[in-house]
Amino acid sequence: MGLMSSAALSGWSLDEAMGHIGFLDASVVAFVLFDVDGAVVDANERARLVFGLDLGGPAKQRLFGPEWEPEGTGGTLEMFGQPHQETVRDGRTRQGVSLSLTTADRRRRRFHVNAYPVVVGGSIQGVVCSFMDRTEALIRETSLTAVGDVGRFAMQSNDIDDVQRHLCRYLVDEMGYALAWIGLGLPDADARVESTFAAGRTDYVKTGMVSWSGSKANGLGPAGTCLRTRRVQVVDDLTTQALYEPWRERARDFGLYSSVAIPFSPLGQRACLSVYSGGVGTFVPALVEGLEALVREVEAGLAHIQSRTQLSLALDGTLAALSRLTETRDPYTAGHQSKVGDLASAIAAHMGMDETTVGLIHRAGEVHDVGKMMIAPEILTKPGRLTELEFRLVQRHTEFGADVLAQAHLPWPIAEVALQHHERLNGSGYPLGLTGSEIILPARIVAVADAVEAMTSHRPYRELRSIEAALDEVHQMAGDLYDAEVVRHCIGIFEAGFSFASPSAPMERSSAPWAPDEPSSEVDGRTLERG
Repeated sequence: MGLMSSAALSGWSLDEAMGHIGFLDASVVAFVLFDVDGAVVDANERARLVFGLDLGGPAKQRLFGPEWEPEGTGGTLEMFGQPHQETVRDGRTRQGVSLSLTTADRRRRRFHVNAYPVVVGGSIQGVVCSFMDRTEALIRETSLTAVGDVGRFAMQSNDIDDVQRHLCRYLVDEMGYALAWIGLGLPDADARVESTFAAGRTDYVKTGMVSWSGSKANGLGPAGTCLRTRRVQVVDDLTTQALYEPWRERARDFGLYSSVAIPFSPLGQRACLSVYSGGVGTFVPALVEGLEALVREVEAGLAHIQSRTQLSLALDGTLAALSRLTETRDPYTAGHQSKVGDLASAIAAHMGMDETTVGLIHRAGEVHDVGKMMIAPEILTKPGRLTELEFRLVQRHTEFGADVLAQAHLPWPIAEVALQHHERLNGSGYPLGLTGSEIILPARIVAVADAVEAMTSHRPYRELRSIEAALDEVHQMAGDLYDAEVVRHCIGIFEAGFSFASPSAPMERSSAPWAPDEPSSEVDGRTLERG
């Protein structure tokens, strides 16, 4: 279709182009009428305010140059890639084009742009564009996503430092800010601020550049004021803010033009989170509100980690006390449960189990014999073989232990391991005669660790054996009494350097089969069962 010259629209108003609808100046949406060359013919009051248009001069204005930025690309559109020029080219309406544009106040805003052709006499004579400002709505959506993402990380983490480090990285890597750093207000006479975690243009932050003293020049900036007053500090333009004078040139060198400092209390400490942008006026109220919600979520996550850590320490202390009580009944087995826990957790880690499960198996191993507190010491330490009655009584320690641990409402599988660690794959174990997969895997792991440790430790009723002989023994019984995969990994960790004296020696997972160097000697089954 043919195009008339731009002069064809020179007498037109925006209302005429839109069909004489007459309400555009009252709209919160910015409307602009372009001619076919991309020059502005008319604009409603909202567009004149937002984009700083002055249509009274002799020369026509072009609303935008290269600052049309497609959302999420970081690039700019050439003139003929802009929505109104695309509509001139093919006559098609454009709807919902997401663009970032610089407004009259030098702020970067996000718009949804629609472009509608103005057709006169069958020819396109111009284009009307509507600009719906979606900045606040998108900020809220982004903030909700950030709170969810960082909150989940905090709730799943066991490391307080990792959470704060992740917060700074997320603000830079995922939300696109130039710099994020956490400043800790030190309680000393100089009111120094220590940068604890940072991401982005981290060289900007240097030792001694900020304090939180109200009597020093370097304490009057946004971070120092935030730390001192516990209030949010927003700087729309770092090049004009008077109190930012000590850092202005440095900020310009690093391309930082606006910032926000938000009070932060990681586990009750005095701190603030400072976030910087490469644009002016970035931190609008909706964004500040979202960042505050993000900080509060992190604070809650840190408190959760601390509570979980304290509960874990309390649990460990309780289990250690139970283990020591067990040893008072049978001094010959002192350290047995602890060593079983070390070996069992090493096996579990070698099998690729997650950290939480490995920790629980370690705890289960540490108290697997707690039921022996209910058995008379003279039976537990009796030299030689037990009578049938005595042996049946010793076997009851699995049930006694499970009952004690179940009443304490300890996490799975601690009580279950105490009950099942003497079950055997072929059904010959006790107390329930379980077979195969009826025995939970943690109990199968502890069973192997228990047998190996028991055979390599001195007892009054038998001689200790070497590690090689003990591994040979469980290897011979793999698939019959013991889980063959567990046995394979047990042997693998010893080959990789594990020892009861140094259970934390570095190890690699091993897939190579293990073969004994020499045949094993016969071992009385009931002697093994006494641990």
